[in-house]
Amino acid sequence: MVKFTNKIISTMIELIERINMRKPKVGFLSVTCPTHREAKNEIGDNWISTSNMEKIKSELTGSDLDLVVIDKVVAYFYELDEVEKRFNDENVEVIFIYISTWNWADQVTQFIRNVRKPVILYAIDDSKAWSIGGLGATHGGLDEIGIKTRVAYGDISDKDVIDKIVSCSKASMVRNILRKSRYGSIGGQGMGILTGIVDANQWLKDFGILTGFTDQYTVVVEAEKFPVSEVKNYYEKLKNEYRSIPEFSKVFENSIRTYLALEKIIKEERYNFTGVKCTFDLSNNYCSACLAQSRLSNRGFVSACLNDSNGALSTYILSLLKKKEEPVFTADVNLANKKDNLIKLIDDGAASPKLTLNPKEDVELLMQPTLEAKASGICTKLFAKPGDVTLIRLARIDSKYVLHLTEGEAISVDSAKKESIMAECGYPIWPHALVRIKGNIDRFVDNLRSEYIHMTYGNLSSEIKDFCGLFDIELIEN
Repeated sequence: MVKFTNKIISTMIELIERINMRKPKVGFLSVTCPTHREAKNEIGDNWISTSNMEKIKSELTGSDLDLVVIDKVVAYFYELDEVEKRFNDENVEVIFIYISTWNWADQVTQFIRNVRKPVILYAIDDSKAWSIGGLGATHGGLDEIGIKTRVAYGDISDKDVIDKIVSCSKASMVRNILRKSRYGSIGGQGMGILTGIVDANQWLKDFGILTGFTDQYTVVVEAEKFPVSEVKNYYEKLKNEYRSIPEFSKVFENSIRTYLALEKIIKEERYNFTGVKCTFDLSNNYCSACLAQSRLSNRGFVSACLNDSNGALSTYILSLLKKKEEPVFTADVNLANKKDNLIKLIDDGAASPKLTLNPKEDVELLMQPTLEAKASGICTKLFAKPGDVTLIRLARIDSKYVLHLTEGEAISVDSAKKESIMAECGYPIWPHALVRIKGNIDRFVDNLRSEYIHMTYGNLSSEIKDFCGLFDIELIEN
């Protein structure tokens, strides 16, 4: 049984790592018009520059994009049939169209309309190419029939140009992953939060996400199947990962069992992300899910507290866009400090140890308070490391999705100050982050539509904006 469970966990970790390492798959297509493909200009140069073409492909490949290249420069509409088949067979997530000279905009527009994938139109700033006219004509043709595209123009080595292309490609990758994803709704509505109830039909319609439903009692039933020896083995493993952990007890045992059970359920149900109601069913009668969700988060798997579906989806999006090893953090907005433009984020006990620079020195496991978890549990104490962060939250206004985006900087303080800050809320044993946000704090509060906000490290604002564009989601910034 021990080997079976360890295999489940290692398999799940491998799948998560594969997603985190995945590159956006980009279909590379160059287009021209029939008279230009073999033509030379008046000074004797080939109208289509081979060196430009190779430079573009090299820059894209070097920017962590997985290219599916159509080697032939396409000039005739009937040649696009094979391109469409190749891109569909290879399941490309976005099509990059290099407009090498002039092109017949109507033919390219028909192709884009039929292939139904996000498209980036690109033209180089080369006078001999005459390509900006083809870019404008194709962009205008697509607008005529209501198809949005991303436009990039200039030297492909220019950081702003390549960043725009990579950002759109990553957002398109997320779009493609979502349409094949399955959410695990474990338990019902948590603590009366209307914004957390999953609308399975809208998710299927808007994002392509399937929703599966699992009763919390299943977690308890599965948890009790694991032998004590396996639970104790996992306890010994945890000893080596934290500064300190409580003595082994029935509470700790149930907390580990809950984690092992969730791993088993996730694998068997093929859930890509989940929410767990926990409070008060599990938390009062078995144990809180905090340790389980902390351990899931530690390996990059999203599991939302209170079965908060919109929070789970927000965090899942961040987990697909984030830098490889950076954690994601879901937390309550505990305080907004207008004077210093700071927000204090605190979760009720769950957080990835990777939120700190050195988990072995900076993270403790402690006994969960029993106010809202009468059966207690194991919670995580930490103070998040410094660095630039991106915070988001999906919400609905009159049943239509909006996305609240905030940029900021997580700040750190000395050890004594940390303890003082963590004591202010009355629960110094829970995970904290202190973030100085960009923009107006009053506007930030006006835009809050949940107690939760969702954070990861790095500036992902461009990718988030492109994601919103792909799904026609209104973006709300501070």
